[in-house]
Amino acid sequence: MNTLHWKRLFSRYYPLLRQRSRKIILLYHSIGDGPWAVSENAFRDQIEWLKNNCDILPIDDLLKSKNNKNKPEVAITFDDGYASLYQTAFPILQSKNITATVYLSAGCISDSDSKRQQSNQLLGHYLGETFLIWDEVRLLEKNGWEIGSHGVNHIDLTMQSNATIKTELNLSKEKIENKLGKICRHFAYTFAKHDKKIRNEVASAGYQYAAAAQHSRLKKNSDPFVLPRLNIDKNYTLEDFKNIVLGKWDFIGIVHYFKGLQHS
Repeated sequence: MNTLHWKRLFSRYYPLLRQRSRKIILLYHSIGDGPWAVSENAFRDQIEWLKNNCDILPIDDLLKSKNNKNKPEVAITFDDGYASLYQTAFPILQSKNITATVYLSAGCISDSDSKRQQSNQLLGHYLGETFLIWDEVRLLEKNGWEIGSHGVNHIDLTMQSNATIKTELNLSKEKIENKLGKICRHFAYTFAKHDKKIRNEVASAGYQYAAAAQHSRLKKNSDPFVLPRLNIDKNYTLEDFKNIVLGKWDFIGIVHYFKGLQHS
């Protein structure tokens, strides 16, 4: 039996505490026809359900919210910066007056369509994807999207020299700020990998928040440089998605904790 089967099985018995007022950040990568992408129809159904059952907020509003409501509050994020965000996800979200956050691998974003870059599996990218170009990023930002950094070259920072770490953090931030004319305050760890040194370097580079991928709701004491996010996989059914949002899959966070994905 595969991992997804065990997640579904265990969720039947995992104690669901009263978490109607929970705050969560969802993590996507690509939407569309790519072999690793969440399909357009699945994404549309997920957004429709969120719109009817949750409050969907920009990430800064979510982080500041005390959520005294009787339903979850949700922020939507995307890593890497694939073109499908603009081509597919953006129209769906815009039709519902929803904004999101995208963390760009800044070195993969080109100035024109003729120079648009292809994904590279050797760098851990999704198979068969192309990247956004800066004009598309600007349009997302003008429509309320938060633009964050995912480094320059999509490399595991925990395996790099001090000089490379600083370059990845500072150059990506500088490039985004120069292209958009706006301060870049958000960062997301590549491969969700980080340690104390990396977190300190992120703070020193001038970022205010950093997103990881531990499966957990936001808590009062959540570290702003280890924001938890719930990964949404292409193989999840709508029922799986609902259970993730409502907390029935939060046992995954316990596994992540003991694997060291939260802190190290």
